[in-house]
Amino acid sequence: MFKRTRRRFLEDSMIAAAAAVVAGSAGELFAEDTKPASAASLKAARKKAAHRKRRIIMNNDGGDRGAIKPGEPKMWENFLSKRTSPLVGSQVDTIFYCTTGVFDLYPHNSPETELAKQKGQWPWELGTDGPDTLATIIQFGHKHDMEVFWSMRMNDTHDSYLPKYFTQWKKDHPQCLMGKKGDKCPRGANRWSAVDYGVPEARDKVFRILRDVATRYDVDGLEFDFFRHPVYFKPQMTGDTVTQQHCDMMTGLLRRVRKMTEEVSAKRGRPMLIAVRVPDSVGFAKGIGLDLVAWMKEDLIDILTGGGYYHFEPWENLVALCKPHDVPVYACLSTSRIVPNYRPSILEKSTQIVPVWRDEALRAWEAGVDGIYIFNRFDPHDRIFRELGDPEILKGLERKYQYNLAGDGLNTWLKNGERFVKLPDLSK
Repeated sequence: MFKRTRRRFLEDSMIAAAAAVVAGSAGELFAEDTKPASAASLKAARKKAAHRKRRIIMNNDGGDRGAIKPGEPKMWENFLSKRTSPLVGSQVDTIFYCTTGVFDLYPHNSPETELAKQKGQWPWELGTDGPDTLATIIQFGHKHDMEVFWSMRMNDTHDSYLPKYFTQWKKDHPQCLMGKKGDKCPRGANRWSAVDYGVPEARDKVFRILRDVATRYDVDGLEFDFFRHPVYFKPQMTGDTVTQQHCDMMTGLLRRVRKMTEEVSAKRGRPMLIAVRVPDSVGFAKGIGLDLVAWMKEDLIDILTGGGYYHFEPWENLVALCKPHDVPVYACLSTSRIVPNYRPSILEKSTQIVPVWRDEALRAWEAGVDGIYIFNRFDPHDRIFRELGDPEILKGLERKYQYNLAGDGLNTWLKNGERFVKLPDLSK
């Protein structure tokens, strides 16, 4: 047990009280006297919430739990200081918090998923007798007028080559996976451990994970991160065609989640949004089973972020896709795409690349996006969190043009994936 000062004890007690709702069971989430809102008023509130000002969305992959230095006191202040508390006063209006990405393995307490307990990482311990990492981020964010979404990496496959992340559920359900260790798949980046969304049991598992968070935590929304990693149906792995039938399976999952979040929203009296991060190409997205147009036509998503490993088209195209459906659109600036020869160990020391971030952010703003989404850049003191959210500031700063399509690998994920790239007209 760690030592706490009187002040820390009182603060923990306040957090615990605030988290009593957050960490309760589904049936205990809302006060009995909460008056359910009408469907029409909730939809109006959802649309309003979707268009909330978000200058910058920061995606936190949950690695802050592993940024603890030896000997640091086991206190929430230390955990929050790694990536969260210094964001106060920055341009970050929303945090998409991942609680570590590998499928079904998370440090937040859940009866549905497995608890990630890594050697030398103690934040999960603090959740055994009080609010856990996710509840703490939510409480802190709301205190400082920042939204907090839980971000689920829909098929994070680090366990394809890191056995320590391979969960018991995957061991018990091999029929729900793309393959087995030792398989050589011509496409899908050989991520044999990926969940096969063509199997109903797999989609049921994903739904239960999302429902568990939605009904036990006071999140402002759920993010489906479809770019980590972009493989969902077995035909993609073999270089065959992912069909409309496959797309309909994924759309059905989103439809099911939307119904669930609307029920949660009605009960708690405020909306729960659905965000997605997807390839910024309708064709590539559909090639891996994501029917973006159908999702927007059916009002299944509230926020769309485009981009990740690859940037397929000029930002104007993504804006033109989303605006007719009244879906706010965000440009994802990802370190693995923007920083040449990306290495996490040297990332935060890299200042020469900042003008490139600035230039692409400004081009995205001028294309009409609603905000900037930062992926894989985590230093909360980083200047980009205080610059990229304001186009007027960016106009007065040093910028460097560099069209960051991606490195090699498009065809590694999807057969002939490079055919979906539409380069900008550089003559303008």
